Amino acid sequence: MLETPNYVEIVSTELNLKQFQTSTVLELVAEWATVPFISRYRKERTWNLDENDIRAIIELKNKQENLYNAKVTAIKWIEELGKMTPELMDNLVNAKTLKEVEELYKPYKSKKKTKAMIALEKWFWVVAESIKQNQIIIPEELLKDYSREEIIDWSIEIVGAEVNANSNLRHTLIETLNEAWVILSSKKWEKALEKLNEKDRDQISKFDIYAEFAIKINLVKPYQILALNRWENLWILTVKIEKDEMIFDYLESEYAKILSLSSFISELKEAFKRWYENLFSSVENELRSELNELGEDDSIKVFQTNLEALLMTKPEKVNSMLSVDPGFRVGCKICVLNELWNPVFFDKIYLHDLEWAKKKLNEVIKKYKIEVVVIGNGTWSKEVSALISEVFGWDIFIVNESGASVYSVSKIAEEEFPKLDSLDRWTISIGRRFIDPLSELVKIPVWSIGVGMYQHDMPEKKLEQKLGYVVESAVNEVWVNVNTASIYVLNHISGIDKRQAKKIYDKRPYKSRVEIKKVLSDKAFEQAIWFLRVPESKEELDNTDIHPEQYALARYIIWNNKVKVDDEMKKLYPLVTSDTISFILSSYNDLWKEKRVNSTQSKARNTTVEIAEWDVLEWVIRNVVAFWAFVDIGTKNDWLVHISQLSDTFVKNPMDVVKVWDRVKVRVMKIDEKWKIQLSMKDF
Repeated sequence: MLETPNYVEIVSTELNLKQFQTSTVLELVAEWATVPFISRYRKERTWNLDENDIRAIIELKNKQENLYNAKVTAIKWIEELGKMTPELMDNLVNAKTLKEVEELYKPYKSKKKTKAMIALEKWFWVVAESIKQNQIIIPEELLKDYSREEIIDWSIEIVGAEVNANSNLRHTLIETLNEAWVILSSKKWEKALEKLNEKDRDQISKFDIYAEFAIKINLVKPYQILALNRWENLWILTVKIEKDEMIFDYLESEYAKILSLSSFISELKEAFKRWYENLFSSVENELRSELNELGEDDSIKVFQTNLEALLMTKPEKVNSMLSVDPGFRVGCKICVLNELWNPVFFDKIYLHDLEWAKKKLNEVIKKYKIEVVVIGNGTWSKEVSALISEVFGWDIFIVNESGASVYSVSKIAEEEFPKLDSLDRWTISIGRRFIDPLSELVKIPVWSIGVGMYQHDMPEKKLEQKLGYVVESAVNEVWVNVNTASIYVLNHISGIDKRQAKKIYDKRPYKSRVEIKKVLSDKAFEQAIWFLRVPESKEELDNTDIHPEQYALARYIIWNNKVKVDDEMKKLYPLVTSDTISFILSSYNDLWKEKRVNSTQSKARNTTVEIAEWDVLEWVIRNVVAFWAFVDIGTKNDWLVHISQLSDTFVKNPMDVVKVWDRVKVRVMKIDEKWKIQLSMKDF
């Protein structure tokens, strides 16, 4: 009988947490508390669980809930059909994964009856039961309508279906394959490869390492899984789990134990063999699915780490900036942004008319008192940088424009700049990325930012959700100026949805947190106000992490230099603890402190300087993946440092050595005739 799971117990056991921690998180979530709010301001209730712990609790609980609901649906439907058996009920109750439930449920969910189901309706189950006892007993009444061969064949289908649905056999097969067996890949026939389109055919040389590949399932690396999946999806490789005769023999012996038999008659052996094929195929699909998830999760973790570093980039204060989108045929779009980040001027310059371009740039630079020039790292950025350096003596920066094209045609861009075309929006985005990367990048689909690997192979919904966690954490980690933040930043603040974000935005400016309270519901205000700042406020505590409800206590602690709880404080504030005092003092000491301290900005290089072998240069890490660190050199294409060249010591994971936007010294080891460059970070 299926019982409602004890989710708190299941989650706590699997995640190795105290049950009260799990139950506290689930209670707070039920009260609409967000993850950043719980992790930062309910630490005393959860015993300091961080955001990863909290999300793991929520995700595992949802996963277990989905599994239970799937079981309920399957059991209810099968019982309504009148097809439930004690063994099937046992298999459903003990199923450990959604895939397993789906496999058990599939024959009954389909409108098309399986051969085994038809056999049951024809009363061949009596013969099937005798076969399972290693004998054949056929009632005389069945022989009136069917031949002996037909009866046995139909009965074998029933036994085989039970083999396929047996949870013990399934789990045994899964454990056996996981422990010792091998995943294989091989190149498809030449005739099959000839059918590929030209683009996919060009990929063939990249898969050579996997052309004849074998590795134990428990040793396969996440990046290998993703590589195998990609080449298989391109119809270049055939990928499968090895099906060895030893597995069949072992599983057959396990089935004999279940039936309490020492050997099988030929009919029972045939039933087992016929449906072992189905069982193996089903388990292979399940294992491949689990491996895929392992690969996806690892890849997404790389995305998350890189994206976090990118979002936590230090903002730059600029009064007047020139943003340039490089191009040749259609020209270079230029845009002037003022101190409020708003566009005040647009024009174009052309690289095929350099003198006119210099004249135009001179006029714009003088008229708008340009302090900084920012250029997108697309094609022709090197030439544009060289041109501008002739007329502009201050800083010129190269900004990574990944995702700018996606943003420029998005609904968000249309809402922000309804009267501008996509190229204008693109150019604005390039400039704003320099001023405040977080505020600009929250508007862009996270998968298009380009700081990971295999992003196009990831399930879009899963990738968006997981990277959305990083965006949420980053926005809530830094203080947000309520009077300058965009709707899109406000929308990521704990407790605030898009409707409330627009409401806050439309009621600006605010002179204090009290005024914000008039706009939000009590529940939204309780969660959001910790993360919002009002620089214009006369109350300095309005620019700290301290909640307005604690202001009186905070003033008492700060003015009286209290560092620990004493009797006088307990009389005035009975609920105060040492943790409360530490939080208030820490928050007050962080007043106006910018948490984003790393700068990602790459200055344009003097293009007249030739790069030669053994040159030592200082550049910025733009992306980190399984074996490579991508170095931003201020052009569209990055140069790579292999994992073997990242350090003088052995490196298991590149992220142990470098992260996105680290400034690093690299040595140019080799430059070939195609301008492919080998870099090294050794000996520094």
